[in-house]
Amino acid sequence: MPYTARPNGRVAVTIDSNVWNQFFVLGFDLAVELPATRFALFLPREIEIAAIPDRPNKVALKAYIREQMRDASVRVSAVFGFTTQTGPQRRGGFGFGTFQSEDARAFYAAIQEPFLIEKPTRNSQLSHNEGDAALGAASLTSVVLTRDLRKAGPLRVARDHGGKLVDMTKFDRAGPSLASLIDACIAED
Repeated sequence: MPYTARPNGRVAVTIDSNVWNQFFVLGFDLAVELPATRFALFLPREIEIAAIPDRPNKVALKAYIREQMRDASVRVSAVFGFTTQTGPQRRGGFGFGTFQSEDARAFYAAIQEPFLIEKPTRNSQLSHNEGDAALGAASLTSVVLTRDLRKAGPLRVARDHGGKLVDMTKFDRAGPSLASLIDACIAED
């Protein structure tokens, strides 16, 4: 599926939660590496920082993520829906959520049976594959940065059907810049 440019010309990039650890270790400055004049950065609602445990060894990581989100203008994205009484909020309300596209609905329909139905809930209160499903749907309109392409699941299904995903397991400071990896992903059409 070819990448569709945003009306403002910026490239949409969605960051998987497992990439934040890598950025933290590398001392990555998102505002410098992916400037807001060229990139629009997102974090899916299903994978907010709230899912990171409140343990002493995670304090610095959570502070880094908040700082990077603020400095690089990373926005939380969500599909429109109403709030639930308990657990993490999976939908965005009026003025926040966006409508789900036909392609995203078809993607969810294709992965529901093998990857979502009757899956156990994790400590994050999200079901197994729920976050990856949101990222897979996002890859239809955004370049997704992830470290989870090697395992079977929604992200591989999305990649195999034209989703735009960058395998961050291969990324380090010695290789191509992150911006050039994103550009290469878009150019694969």
